[in-house]
Amino acid sequence: MAATLTARFDLPANTRAAGRARRLVNELLTIWGREEDAEVARLLVSEVVTNAVRYTRCDDPLHIQIIAQNDRVRIAVGDGSMIRPIMRTVCDDDESGRGMHLVAALASEWGVVDKPAEDSPGKHVWFELAAPARAAIPVSAAVPAAAAMVAACQPAFFP
Repeated sequence: MAATLTARFDLPANTRAAGRARRLVNELLTIWGREEDAEVARLLVSEVVTNAVRYTRCDDPLHIQIIAQNDRVRIAVGDGSMIRPIMRTVCDDDESGRGMHLVAALASEWGVVDKPAEDSPGKHVWFELAAPARAAIPVSAAVPAAAAMVAACQPAFFP
């Protein structure tokens, strides 16, 4: 079976969250040898995190999970809001409202999952990026380097 690499980290729900999420996702995907997924992943995680910050309470942390498998990368953003993202009609002069359209257009799949009842209220918005056929991920080199990078940036990493 193919290797699976997973990283999880928490970020405060503030105006810096999207930038921090972009950097962490980019660095992890680069370390894991998934550079070809990094550009789209940065854009989409930025859109999803921005929505989460906009609709959750500022004292609720955001929970971000990245899972890399040979055939896909899945990124999920959890927040404390029950408000689900929607793809609304936008006009040319609207300043917002295009984020989920980008997610739908660029992700191979996306969705929303409510947090389990025993957890705090909220949801996870996730998206997947399908990968071209490739060799197995070199786990022996990728996991220690990624763990060190995330631990240095954010103490809430769980390998």
